[in-house]
Amino acid sequence: MKVGPIRQFLADSSGAAALEFALIATPLLMFTFGITEIGRALFMQQQLSYATDAAARELYIAPDTDSASLSAQILEDLFLGDPARLTVLIGAPTASGGANSVGSVHLSVSYDYQSIVPELVTDQISLSFERTVTIEN
Repeated sequence: MKVGPIRQFLADSSGAAALEFALIATPLLMFTFGITEIGRALFMQQQLSYATDAAARELYIAPDTDSASLSAQILEDLFLGDPARLTVLIGAPTASGGANSVGSVHLSVSYDYQSIVPELVTDQISLSFERTVTIEN
């Protein structure tokens, strides 16, 4: 007895492995790239925190340091950081009266993190850290 072409087509399983791989590969790759991007964002956040602490120590030692030199120091501490995405703001020193004049300087550092795979994260993630440095006048 001869089998019809439709039955023969439905019984054919020669491309089943390729179809199963195509169905599984897309979510698996998205999951892998997602884990990698979260790891990169956490790594950049840790580096920015360290760089902000180092800049705060520099402000503590030399309160008259300008934002350009602090930005250069922070960029030096950032590994693979884009200088165009870094913003460093130094607030004006505030002083309290008295014999021992103690003031504070507010340091704000922000970095716009952008994913390598733009389809995973549609917006930029803003990483920002703030430190208040107590200084003696």
